[in-house]
Amino acid sequence: MKYLKIFAILSNLANNLVNPFISFVSAYFGMSSEELALITSATNAVPNISQYFLNFIKSKAKLLIFIGTLVNGLLWVISSFIPFNLTFLIVYFIITISIGIANFGWNLIMDKISKNSRGSTLSLYLVYGTTGALAATLITGLITGSNTELIREFFLISGLMLVGSAYLSRKIETDTTFEERGVKSTSLLKRFLATVFLFNLVLSLAWPIFPLAQVYKFHMNDENIAILSVETGVTTILFQRIVAKLTDTKRRLTLFLGSALFTIYPLSYALSNSIYIIYVTNLASGFTNAVGSVTYIAYIFDNSDDFTIRKNLAVYNLTVGCGVMTGSILGGVAYSYVSQFYNPMYSIDLMLIISSILRFSVSPLFLTIKDTRSKLK
Repeated sequence: MKYLKIFAILSNLANNLVNPFISFVSAYFGMSSEELALITSATNAVPNISQYFLNFIKSKAKLLIFIGTLVNGLLWVISSFIPFNLTFLIVYFIITISIGIANFGWNLIMDKISKNSRGSTLSLYLVYGTTGALAATLITGLITGSNTELIREFFLISGLMLVGSAYLSRKIETDTTFEERGVKSTSLLKRFLATVFLFNLVLSLAWPIFPLAQVYKFHMNDENIAILSVETGVTTILFQRIVAKLTDTKRRLTLFLGSALFTIYPLSYALSNSIYIIYVTNLASGFTNAVGSVTYIAYIFDNSDDFTIRKNLAVYNLTVGCGVMTGSILGGVAYSYVSQFYNPMYSIDLMLIISSILRFSVSPLFLTIKDTRSKLK
């Protein structure tokens, strides 16, 4: 799987030259909390929602990866020449759709090659992707530093690299065929999806608030954002073996721990005035990131077959996307309302504490789901 590994590294390198900075840069250039809600929901929801409609397209996985990556690259090239306004927001929404197209094709291939060892195979390719992401984010953060205007240069570089990645994707060694049969989702999958929706809703309430805190409370710059992102990448690699083993043996516990740990991030932003506390707290992001990238998808893979995998992946991504979009918009609107009565810093802290409480309250629901593989306690 030489070309599959190279594609994972190169495409993630290209995407992470710019993606980790979008919310911060949008806040830096003066977007409102409502606009930030749209940016964060686009980043995290639109790629998932767009994948639902791919369920109805009879296309092989490699073609989806090629089209999604190519469009993504071309639009980043265009974005390097437009200002941060409504036009950028529209183009960025289309970029996130193209990411969803590529991700859907990627997940179909991951399902095919990981059948005998879900946790270890998925975590291995997560490491390949993270390696590229680490290098890219560090480069962008160190070069732009406090000169955020330079981010446009990286839009262009990222776009050109993604166009090259699209060409490389045509050489990936494996592909999938379209197989479909009218099968309804099982009750255990429906329960899992309901839990996923609710958790992603409360998870994303804080997302429009984080960039506001980064800009106005902690006065971060691009270098600080890069450090946080690189820290996440390094700890993801360190945690991936643990998460891989837990995913294959104690999946419900892994899902609970992964969701419960998300509680500490908004708390650290709310209760601290030091960026160094944020750095320390962010060490846990390797575990939560690995769980989010491996364990959830492994659950869908193991509760599907060749006839239902496309549909189940599509419904799962739609569920995540709807939860994230609902939560992000609610978070942005709620902050706008609260800030009418309290000063901005107090409003930021209040919203983050509420988000933290809600995250923890929903996490135990993952202990109640069931799995077709009885050994996954």
